Amino acid sequence: MEIPEKQEIYRYVYFNTQLGWMGVASSDQGIRALVLPQKERRMVTRELKRQLPLQSNMIFDYYSFSDISDSFKQYFKKRFVMFDFPLDINRGDAFERKVWEVTCSVPYGEIRTYKWVAQKLGYQNAVSPVSSALRYNPLPLIIPCHRVVMGEYSREGYSRGFEWKKKLLEIERRGRTEGGHFYSPFGISDSNYSPQRHEDTKS
Repeated sequence: MEIPEKQEIYRYVYFNTQLGWMGVASSDQGIRALVLPQKERRMVTRELKRQLPLQSNMIFDYYSFSDISDSFKQYFKKRFVMFDFPLDINRGDAFERKVWEVTCSVPYGEIRTYKWVAQKLGYQNAVSPVSSALRYNPLPLIIPCHRVVMGEYSREGYSRGFEWKKKLLEIERRGRTEGGHFYSPFGISDSNYSPQRHEDTKS
């Protein structure tokens, strides 16, 4: 008799914001998947399923996500928000995770370039790998890839398109008037981040 594979359990929620329906799914470790605003609720559920491992057992849980959903609702009301929630980002290779870490050091409402991220990692010419790593960012907004651009006036560099990037930065520009301070879920800051070179992290 064939023994069925153990299913991974993920709790999830969908909720409405000023820009549309969003969704979040979490493992026991923290937030695993996130869907940016969509026109229809069913699109959110479908996208969450796509982001989670096959054979996942998804359990709707509104109450466990009340703080998280409220944070995103406030964000899209142009209010300063810190997404200080546990994350489950145990994926990607060592270089991608370093890129995501550096990206989290970009302050709310500001922008940096791909070249800046590469230099933070100790490389001068790693713009293309940095761009690729951000293209596969598993948790947009929380890992704020919209704050990283090809160049100061570039229209490139965000999977949802330039207009969406511009919209998020405008939201944060207004949110800065609320006050606040830098936060990174990785526990690093823009001023003190100094990672090991990528060569040192290879196994």
